[in-house]
Amino acid sequence: MEEKATSAEVNSISKFTKEQIRAANQASILDYAHERGIDLEQTGANSYRGVEHDSLVIVPSKNYFMWNSRGISGQGALSFALNYELADENLTKNIKFLTATKNVLESGASKGGNFTIKREPFKFDTKELDPEGKMNHVWAYMHQTRGISNSTINELHQNKMLEQDRKGSALFIWRDPKDKHKVLGVSKQGTYVNHKIFGKRGTLKQIEKNSTMGYGFYFDSPNMHGKTPENIRFFESPIDAISFFDLSKAKNPIGLQNTRFVAMNGLKESVFNTFIKTTADQLLKEGGQIKSIGLGVDNDAAGQNFAHKIQSKYPKVKYIKPSPKYGKDWNDVLKAYREIQSEAQKTLTKSRQPIKKTLITDPQAQEYARSQLMGRER
Repeated sequence: MEEKATSAEVNSISKFTKEQIRAANQASILDYAHERGIDLEQTGANSYRGVEHDSLVIVPSKNYFMWNSRGISGQGALSFALNYELADENLTKNIKFLTATKNVLESGASKGGNFTIKREPFKFDTKELDPEGKMNHVWAYMHQTRGISNSTINELHQNKMLEQDRKGSALFIWRDPKDKHKVLGVSKQGTYVNHKIFGKRGTLKQIEKNSTMGYGFYFDSPNMHGKTPENIRFFESPIDAISFFDLSKAKNPIGLQNTRFVAMNGLKESVFNTFIKTTADQLLKEGGQIKSIGLGVDNDAAGQNFAHKIQSKYPKVKYIKPSPKYGKDWNDVLKAYREIQSEAQKTLTKSRQPIKKTLITDPQAQEYARSQLMGRER
């Protein structure tokens, strides 16, 4: 049921004139989505697809959108804000309409019109990187907010897979699997929360313009020495892929070996197919073959449906499902593991057992945390 709006809520948002509402209706969906940090991927000269919800399709030339999974469509930024961005907000119709109008007008989105966007080859602009090479905002966000270990952050940064831009956002660099000197695209993740600008999610999340279709962020296990991994694990986001790898360090200090970790930027079969073919071709030249394929997608309806779809075509693909006890994705599991590690440290400290190593590398703390996480008695 919708919550009833109070008079204070109604008065807190200005009412708008017919001209303002008309302007919001005509504003560009593409401009608005960009300003609000809604992650889109260009899929053609005149089409974009949502990253968080890949059934979302935007046609800029008609200033039109379709959210196919819900059977919703509309024209103009106001309709988009109402029926997509605020779709799941528990607001009265009046408050939702006023909020959507206010958001569109304040976004500064230009008037939508008939135009076609040409897709050009991706060019990585190094001027976008922090001019002093700093990683402070990315490090704080990845380590403190997301629970990623310092060693993993350092490995990714040293391999030029993770950078910080001028605004402090994290850049996950899409390296070409066949030529790691070549950049095919970039996934951008904001490192600070601002719900007013970025809506319910709170942070910026984008794929850079013209990023190569069918590809995404990936990294290989350390110590491959130029060889291609024989195992592949697919995830929805870079953070989830990195979290899964970091969790594997609980068993092996250098992490899961002989594995390629791929972020599909959502649930994209095109990325799955590209990396399967590319990896298989690389291994064939090296006299090897793919040994295993796993899907570490979210444990929710969308992730389960995607896993079922892939497994119906490739029965040997494993669904590496996060435990619902700890959350729907692998970063939720990692953060739960960090909390258990912290409790393990406190337990060991109280028992006055000598602790010579840090929390992350203490074998007693790790074993205790791992046993708790896997639901086994120590």
